[in-house]
Amino acid sequence: MTATLSQVSHEHHERLIGRIDTMPEIGDMIGHAPVGELRPRIEALIDFLEGLLLPHMEASERTLYPELERMLQNRHSMATMRREHDEIRQLVGALVEMRPKLADGCHHTGDCVALRRIVFRLYAMLKTHLAEEELYLAIIEHGESEDEALRLAAAMDHAGIAAF
Repeated sequence: MTATLSQVSHEHHERLIGRIDTMPEIGDMIGHAPVGELRPRIEALIDFLEGLLLPHMEASERTLYPELERMLQNRHSMATMRREHDEIRQLVGALVEMRPKLADGCHHTGDCVALRRIVFRLYAMLKTHLAEEELYLAIIEHGESEDEALRLAAAMDHAGIAAF
Protein backbone atom coordinates (compact mmCIF):
# COMPACT_ATOMS: atom_id res chain seq x y z
CA MET A 1 0.00 0.00 0.00
CA THR A 2 1.29 3.44 -0.92
CA ALA A 3 1.54 5.96 1.91
CA THR A 4 -0.63 9.04 1.63
CA LEU A 5 0.76 12.56 1.70
CA SER A 6 -0.71 13.00 5.17
CA GLN A 7 0.99 9.83 6.41
CA VAL A 8 4.34 10.71 4.86
CA SER A 9 4.32 14.29 6.11
CA HIS A 10 3.21 13.22 9.61
CA GLU A 11 5.96 10.61 9.81
CA HIS A 12 8.60 13.05 8.59
CA HIS A 13 7.50 15.78 10.98
CA GLU A 14 7.42 13.37 13.93
CA ARG A 15 11.01 12.37 13.20
CA LEU A 16 12.05 15.99 12.81
CA ILE A 17 10.25 17.25 15.90
CA GLY A 18 11.61 14.41 18.03
CA ARG A 19 15.15 15.55 17.30
CA ILE A 20 14.41 19.28 17.30
CA ASP A 21 12.91 19.01 20.77
CA THR A 22 16.33 17.95 22.12
CA MET A 23 17.90 21.23 21.05
CA PRO A 24 17.07 23.33 24.16
CA GLU A 25 18.75 20.73 26.37
CA ILE A 26 21.83 20.82 24.13
CA GLY A 27 21.82 24.62 24.21
CA ASP A 28 21.63 24.60 28.00
CA MET A 29 24.64 22.26 28.17
CA ILE A 30 26.87 24.72 26.31
CA GLY A 31 29.28 26.34 28.72
CA HIS A 32 28.27 24.04 31.57
CA ALA A 33 28.65 20.40 30.55
CA PRO A 34 32.01 18.68 30.11
CA VAL A 35 33.19 18.58 26.52
CA GLY A 36 32.95 14.78 26.59
CA GLU A 37 29.18 15.10 27.08
CA LEU A 38 28.60 18.12 24.84
CA ARG A 39 30.63 17.21 21.77
CA PRO A 40 28.75 13.97 20.93
CA ARG A 41 25.44 15.79 21.33
CA ILE A 42 26.53 18.58 18.97
CA GLU A 43 27.91 16.02 16.50
CA ALA A 44 24.62 14.08 16.56
CA LEU A 45 22.72 17.34 16.07
CA ILE A 46 24.86 18.25 13.05
CA ASP A 47 24.40 14.74 11.62
CA PHE A 48 20.62 15.10 12.00
CA LEU A 49 20.54 18.58 10.47
CA GLU A 50 22.69 17.63 7.49
CA GLY A 51 21.36 14.11 7.06
CA LEU A 52 17.62 14.57 7.58
CA LEU A 53 16.56 18.18 7.96
CA LEU A 54 18.32 19.67 4.94
CA PRO A 55 17.19 16.87 2.59
CA HIS A 56 13.62 17.36 3.92
CA MET A 57 13.82 21.07 3.12
CA GLU A 58 15.11 20.35 -0.38
CA ALA A 59 12.31 17.83 -0.98
CA SER A 60 9.72 20.37 0.19
CA GLU A 61 11.14 23.09 -2.06
CA ARG A 62 11.26 20.76 -5.04
CA THR A 63 7.88 19.08 -4.52
CA LEU A 64 5.44 20.86 -2.23
CA TYR A 65 6.27 24.53 -2.68
CA PRO A 66 5.68 24.65 -6.45
CA GLU A 67 2.37 22.85 -5.94
CA LEU A 68 1.32 25.28 -3.23
CA GLU A 69 2.28 28.23 -5.42
CA ARG A 70 0.13 26.78 -8.19
CA MET A 71 -2.79 26.20 -5.84
CA LEU A 72 -2.49 29.64 -4.27
CA GLN A 73 -2.09 31.19 -7.75
CA ASN A 74 0.95 33.17 -6.73
CA ARG A 75 4.47 32.12 -7.58
CA HIS A 76 5.76 34.18 -4.63
CA SER A 77 3.38 32.80 -2.02
CA MET A 78 6.08 30.53 -0.62
CA ALA A 79 8.78 33.21 -0.60
CA THR A 80 8.70 33.54 3.19
CA MET A 81 9.11 29.80 3.67
CA ARG A 82 11.99 29.75 1.16
CA ARG A 83 13.68 32.65 2.98
CA GLU A 84 13.34 30.74 6.23
CA HIS A 85 14.98 27.74 4.57
CA ASP A 86 17.88 29.97 3.55
CA GLU A 87 18.22 31.26 7.11
CA ILE A 88 18.07 27.71 8.48
CA ARG A 89 20.81 26.68 6.04
CA GLN A 90 22.94 29.62 7.21
CA LEU A 91 22.46 28.65 10.86
CA VAL A 92 23.35 25.02 10.13
CA GLY A 93 26.47 26.27 8.32
CA ALA A 94 27.37 28.45 11.30
CA LEU A 95 26.95 25.47 13.62
CA VAL A 96 29.21 23.37 11.42
CA GLU A 97 31.81 26.18 11.46
CA MET A 98 31.74 26.14 15.28
CA ARG A 99 32.57 22.40 15.34
CA PRO A 100 36.38 22.91 15.57
CA LYS A 101 35.94 25.11 18.63
CA LEU A 102 34.45 22.11 20.42
CA ALA A 103 37.57 20.03 19.92
CA ASP A 104 39.00 21.29 23.22
CA GLY A 105 35.71 22.36 24.73
CA CYS A 106 33.92 25.66 24.75
CA HIS A 107 36.47 27.62 26.78
CA HIS A 108 35.88 31.16 25.55
CA THR A 109 32.74 32.87 26.72
CA GLY A 110 32.24 34.41 23.28
CA ASP A 111 32.36 31.01 21.62
CA CYS A 112 29.91 29.56 24.13
CA VAL A 113 27.51 32.45 23.65
CA ALA A 114 27.77 32.19 19.85
CA LEU A 115 27.15 28.45 19.92
CA ARG A 116 24.17 28.79 22.29
CA ARG A 117 22.74 31.55 20.11
CA ILE A 118 22.95 29.34 17.01
CA VAL A 119 21.33 26.34 18.70
CA PHE A 120 18.48 28.34 20.22
CA ARG A 121 17.81 30.40 17.07
CA LEU A 122 17.74 27.24 15.01
CA TYR A 123 15.38 25.61 17.51
CA ALA A 124 12.95 28.55 17.47
CA MET A 125 13.00 28.81 13.69
CA LEU A 126 12.47 25.10 13.18
CA LYS A 127 9.56 24.84 15.63
CA THR A 128 7.79 27.79 13.99
CA HIS A 129 8.60 26.72 10.45
CA LEU A 130 7.37 23.15 10.87
CA ALA A 131 4.13 24.39 12.44
CA GLU A 132 3.59 26.63 9.41
CA GLU A 133 4.44 23.77 7.08
CA GLU A 134 1.68 21.70 8.71
CA LEU A 135 -0.81 24.42 7.78
CA TYR A 136 0.33 24.37 4.17
CA LEU A 137 0.11 20.58 4.06
CA ALA A 138 -3.54 20.84 5.09
CA ILE A 139 -4.15 23.10 2.07
CA ILE A 140 -2.57 20.55 -0.24
CA GLU A 141 -4.52 17.68 1.28
CA HIS A 142 -7.83 19.45 0.74
CA GLY A 143 -7.05 20.72 -2.73
CA GLU A 144 -5.42 17.80 -4.50
CA SER A 145 -6.79 14.74 -6.19
CA GLU A 146 -5.91 11.43 -4.59
CA ASP A 147 -3.53 10.56 -7.44
CA GLU A 148 -1.71 13.88 -7.21
CA ALA A 149 -1.44 13.62 -3.42
CA LEU A 150 0.08 10.14 -3.80
CA ARG A 151 2.55 11.46 -6.37
CA LEU A 152 3.57 14.24 -3.98
CA ALA A 153 3.89 11.75 -1.12
CA ALA A 154 6.23 9.58 -3.18
CA ALA A 155 8.25 12.64 -4.21
CA MET A 156 8.70 13.65 -0.55
CA ASP A 157 10.63 10.46 0.14
CA HIS A 158 14.12 11.81 0.47
CA ALA A 159 17.60 10.73 1.37
CA GLY A 160 18.22 10.32 5.05
CA ILE A 161 14.68 9.52 6.15
CA ALA A 162 15.47 5.87 6.94
CA ALA A 163 18.58 6.74 8.93
CA PHE A 164 16.74 8.74 11.57
